[in-house]
Amino acid sequence: YEKLELGVTYRLEDSFGAMVNFGITKDLRIGYAYDHIVSDLDATTKSSHEFMLLWDVSFSKKVSTSPRFF
Repeated sequence: YEKLELGVTYRLEDSFGAMVNFGITKDLRIGYAYDHIVSDLDATTKSSHEFMLLWDVSFSKKVSTSPRFF
C-alpha cells in the first residue's frame, strides 16, 4: 500500500539515526527523524529531532521544454 517508509543512517564514527514517514494521502506525508551523535561533537548536542510535513506537488502540464541537438 506504500503508506509507511522506514530508514536508518550511520556516519562512520560520528552518528546514527532513524527516520519514519507515513502517507496520509497520495500527496501528503508526515515524518519524524532522530539523529544521535557519538563523536566529540556531542559536547554541544547529543541528538536532534526533526518533524517533517511532505507535500508532493504535481503539475499536469510540462512547464518548459529543453530541446537538445547532438
